[in-house]
Amino acid sequence: MAHWYLIHGAASSRLTWTRQLAVLPEVSRASLPAFETVAPTALIDAWADYCLSDLTQPSVVMGHSLGGAIALTMALKAPTMILGLVLVGTAPRLPVNPDLLEALRTKPQEALAKIVRWSLGPHADPLLLSRSLAQIASVDGRRAYREFLSCTYFDVVQDLPRITCPRAIIAGERDRMTPLDLVKEFLKAWPDVPFYTVPEAGHMMMLENPDAFNDILRNIAKRFHW
Repeated sequence: MAHWYLIHGAASSRLTWTRQLAVLPEVSRASLPAFETVAPTALIDAWADYCLSDLTQPSVVMGHSLGGAIALTMALKAPTMILGLVLVGTAPRLPVNPDLLEALRTKPQEALAKIVRWSLGPHADPLLLSRSLAQIASVDGRRAYREFLSCTYFDVVQDLPRITCPRAIIAGERDRMTPLDLVKEFLKAWPDVPFYTVPEAGHMMMLENPDAFNDILRNIAKRFHW
């Protein structure tokens, strides 16, 4: 049974994966440090190094959004520590709308509330929305701005052929933060990679439709004998 290591996205926390714990018998979750003195251009590298130091054994690494960028960077830095990658709502490059970045800089709480709404599909449970809005209200705006800014510098398109461990991709059909077209850029380098879509779900697919998401995880684990 493989150990899984789960990495959350920007302006989020390890709680992202609450509904997956029962599906993965051996699992730990990263809590990304702020790294306030690290330049945004170097943040993803710093988080990758932190997560690699947090691993106690070779693991399947599952990353969501920014966490997917970190997972990819880990696989490039230390391939022997990565049994496989499960990339969720992420892409080989992560452009961020400049207007959203500016709003995060100048009106962070307003921008974060907008991100919550954009991150959920049109049929998301209203209770999930209200809880997500309450949680995001406690997020530090400057930190969120730096995390999203770091995404704008991320681009491993040319490096994807170097990643040869088993991989799987999970996308939300209605994801507005990392749209399907962006996620599908993986297929240019990895045309045969298993690609799963959570129907009607947005960016937070693992919370919106945990049953469908967890069924996908079981399928992936069975497929790769994890």
